[in-house]
Amino acid sequence: MKIILASQSGVRKKILDENKILSEVVVSGADEDQIKNSLLAEGASPTDISKNLAEIKSIKVSNKYPDRIVLGADSVVSFNDKIINKPKSRSEALEILKKLNNSVHYLISSV
Repeated sequence: MKIILASQSGVRKKILDENKILSEVVVSGADEDQIKNSLLAEGASPTDISKNLAEIKSIKVSNKYPDRIVLGADSVVSFNDKIINKPKSRSEALEILKKLNNSVHYLISSV
């Protein structure tokens, strides 16, 4: 049986494929920015945000495919206890990389 990957991450799909785990991607449609902002307003930690996003994605997709196994996943980068969002441009990506270079930061992944 194919599992459903409730994540747009090409890397996660590749990991499943390389390990011969049959899967298909179904995007949850969750508004991740809205969820992050709501959780941040409540004082959630980066770990809590990652866990909640992974769970919300899997629940949204599971509701559409109740007879299937759904794998929800999310990762966030934490720097000085703040979330670093995905860059919207190449120049923003370069600025983020400069900030993270030679600094303590964390990649938090949840499934």
